[in-house]
Order: sequence, then structure tokens, then C-alpha cells
Amino acid sequence: MADVAISYRTLPANGRQYVFNHYIVGNETTGIKAEFPVHFYGGISDVIVDAETAPAGSTSIVDIHLNGTTIYTTQGNRPTLTASDTGLYTEAGEPQITALVPGDILLIEIDQIGSGTAATRIKYSVVCQMH
Repeated sequence: MADVAISYRTLPANGRQYVFNHYIVGNETTGIKAEFPVHFYGGISDVIVDAETAPAGSTSIVDIHLNGTTIYTTQGNRPTLTASDTGLYTEAGEPQITALVPGDILLIEIDQIGSGTAATRIKYSVVCQMH
């Protein structure tokens, strides 16, 4: 069972951030994991992914899609977690597509999982700055 939470917070200097959160209790599997409609103008400011247990055999790779297209036009920048590692996934670089408008759809997609054992208890957050 997966629980989904969406929240926003007010920041003194920069206005509001909207955070799309998704959590998977069990083993990571490939494919689309969450779909979020966007209801504001803004931009993606950060993608945070964290795993409680490590993948084994190969790297776990996460992608975020905006209206069906990856936000990481440089595919090597997608969040990754190397085999036998736990904790935060790393990004080689920030996403290149960040602008959001009402009606956009954000998707969290798992492109690759560990070939021996999949990571578990995955937490995904897409942090957006509202305009």
C-alpha cells in the first residue's frame, strides 16, 4: 500500500513552495509510481529521493516526467542510487526542464531497479517554487 501526501509551505523570502510527496513501503519496481496534476504557475526547484534499503546488483534510477517527457534531458543527471548504497539518491546535475503551468502532469517513474534485490521504502519529493 502506498500513501501519498501533497503539501506546501510559506517561505519568508521566496514565497511558497509546493512539495509533491510519494512513499512506497515495499520493493521498488519499474514503471510509473505516482501522477500529480499541477494547479499553479511555478518551477521545479529540487528532486529528492531516499531509500531505506539498498538495491543489489545494479543501480536504481528514478526519472520525473512532465507531460510525458523527462525533465532530465541529460539522462545521466537522473537521481541514482548505486548498488549496496542506502539513503539519498544522487543527481549528476539538476533537471533541465523546470517550468510548470496549471494543467501540467508530473509523473514519478522508476527506470531501473537493482538486478539482484530492489531497494525498499522509497520516499520521493518533487519540490516546486510557486510564482
